[in-house]
Amino acid sequence: MNNNKTIRLIFPEWQGGINKNYAIGSEILKIVAPQGNQCEIVEVPVSKDFDKELEFVDGFYEKTAIIAQQQAAYKILHEKQPDKILTFGGDCSVTQAPFDYLHGKYPDDMGILWIDAHPDISNTNDYTNEHAMVLGNLLGGGAQALSEIVKHPFTPNQVMYVGLIDSQLLDYEKEKLDKMKIPYATPDQLVKDSNPVTDWIKENKFKYLAIHFDLDSLSPKDFYSLLCNEPHIPPVDYAVGKLTLKDAVRVINDAAKEASLVGLTIAEYMPWDIINIRNEFSKIDIFND
Repeated sequence: MNNNKTIRLIFPEWQGGINKNYAIGSEILKIVAPQGNQCEIVEVPVSKDFDKELEFVDGFYEKTAIIAQQQAAYKILHEKQPDKILTFGGDCSVTQAPFDYLHGKYPDDMGILWIDAHPDISNTNDYTNEHAMVLGNLLGGGAQALSEIVKHPFTPNQVMYVGLIDSQLLDYEKEKLDKMKIPYATPDQLVKDSNPVTDWIKENKFKYLAIHFDLDSLSPKDFYSLLCNEPHIPPVDYAVGKLTLKDAVRVINDAAKEASLVGLTIAEYMPWDIINIRNEFSKIDIFND
């Protein structure tokens, strides 16, 4: 199979995390990411009515907007028929349509590496923000309204977590992971090498890989532009990443030596200095002339 058509999917979806700044992260990633030679750039239309009252339906926020935006992403992928997809989010929910599409294109021998401090397998009984459910959607659980539009669901044996903070799993997350038996490598297990990941790929004989890289898997001491580093807020009470950016990139490259990397999502980039400059400078009249 000649896998030579790559698209860059700019997907500034923010409603899954109920934070408009995720949209700015997508905008900046589009600019600062290394430029490809022949990649077509396509942007998913996303509502940016940040001031409207939030919708809460069927157990999670912004159901109508998220479904419409996911359907728009599916439509783009169906029309463009890429072989590889590089997705710039946005919150973690941006991964659903690209990975579902890729699984339809590569139905056999495809695995997922989910680089994240959190497992993202919640459902609407557990949580109210869609970005914590996206992997659950792809596995046939999560938010029913989103899992119902997944055309090519994955099974737990196709997934491995990278950088998961297992010591801070919530009780329901631990119970679900134990039931599904999804393997994971903690940050400490990846300091010296990527062997836990590459061994898993070889043992399962995967030929294709899709990698979800939530930047919150990174240590806030190593990488600043993370949700947990929002200026002037008290320390957060949720799991914070411990990977370094260099280690994460090394894992991605080592994995790509073992199987063809056909999908990569970069999600939840929070460029706080840029966000604050935009917000504060908007208060100066001359910028609004």
